[in-house]
Amino acid sequence: MSKMSLKLFFSLLLVSLISLHLFVLPTPRASSSPHSFSRAAGLENPFPPPPRVAYFISGSEGDGPRILRLLHAVYHPRNQYLLHLDLRAPQRQRETLAVSVQSVQVFVAADNVNVVGEADSVSYEGSTPIASLLHGAAILLRFSKHWDWFVNLGASDYPLIPQDDFLHVLSFVPKDFNFIQHTSNIGWKEYQRIISVVVDPGLYLASKGTIFVGNKKRILPTAYRFFTGSPYVILSRKFIEFSIMGLDNLPRTLLMFFSNIKSSHQGYFQTLACNSEAFYKTVVNSDLHFIAWDNPPGKEPRNLRMSDLNKMLGSGAPFAGSFHPNDPLLDRIDSFVLDRKLDRTTPGGWCIGRHGRGRDPCQFWGDINILRPGPAAKRFEKLLLRLMANTTFWSNLCAHQ
Repeated sequence: MSKMSLKLFFSLLLVSLISLHLFVLPTPRASSSPHSFSRAAGLENPFPPPPRVAYFISGSEGDGPRILRLLHAVYHPRNQYLLHLDLRAPQRQRETLAVSVQSVQVFVAADNVNVVGEADSVSYEGSTPIASLLHGAAILLRFSKHWDWFVNLGASDYPLIPQDDFLHVLSFVPKDFNFIQHTSNIGWKEYQRIISVVVDPGLYLASKGTIFVGNKKRILPTAYRFFTGSPYVILSRKFIEFSIMGLDNLPRTLLMFFSNIKSSHQGYFQTLACNSEAFYKTVVNSDLHFIAWDNPPGKEPRNLRMSDLNKMLGSGAPFAGSFHPNDPLLDRIDSFVLDRKLDRTTPGGWCIGRHGRGRDPCQFWGDINILRPGPAAKRFEKLLLRLMANTTFWSNLCAHQ
């Protein structure tokens, strides 16, 4: 990304594989609906056109209700959504999730929510998470040619910002940006993870199995520099296409290496982006997630508590995790941040129904290109400005080799 693009970004902010074999549980079309999305006539929008985001939301056995709640919270008719329950979940849970999606009229009318029917095996200590993530991204590429960013979320995550605010701020961000938290500072624990040779049984067994760890170690790669970081990413469409269909062989070379690494989803995209001549200058060192750790820190971030709410919102991050299922903290976020009622989508500019007295403003739909951002947009904008205005931003870009 050029410095001119960065200046444009600041000025705008301050003003305000080729063939896939897949099975997706079908979403029926509404035969007759009193609702339709209409374009506002005679209105000039002074802002750039809103982007479109492709969400890949994944979970495991028993996570269907959590995924559905998360879907309602991050929903916008402009976006695409792919929901995945991994192989641990019985097929009836996927079918129940698909039926729940089909029962929401706006999901059917917008035709932008799908459920993966042929589930992937996912073991977070192995390499299957990357295989599942790339599978989901490939499906979303095939479903729509118009989305701009790919976002992966888990069932235990939740938004800290309405989609109107999220899309509004992203409309000023260059669409080649990739938000990937990364570091090449490999500590002792990370070093042991990288040099261990593991085999994920999900790659070759139809049933669950135990991760196999070899008794020999390997050295760190010298053909490219190794990076590690957060499993959460926000990736540009261009980078996703490069990862799946790029003519450069680097994505496939790295995939072979990462197929035998523990928790490969904590390093694959970091290493790929930071070693690519075309993409290393597009990486922003943040996953735009709020997390919290115990003291001393454990292997994974701790579950968030009500006492974390002010820090969460003060961070400006658009997403946070992880949360306990049906935690009262989620209800608080729904009420005071998202203005969302139980079993309803987060309202936005596309919702033109009346508020109050228990009525759902999203019962009637207007122009999906109209956004009504609120205070959360300012918090998110400040976070991006902090990330981009840092005097060491350019020197902290991936060390390209």
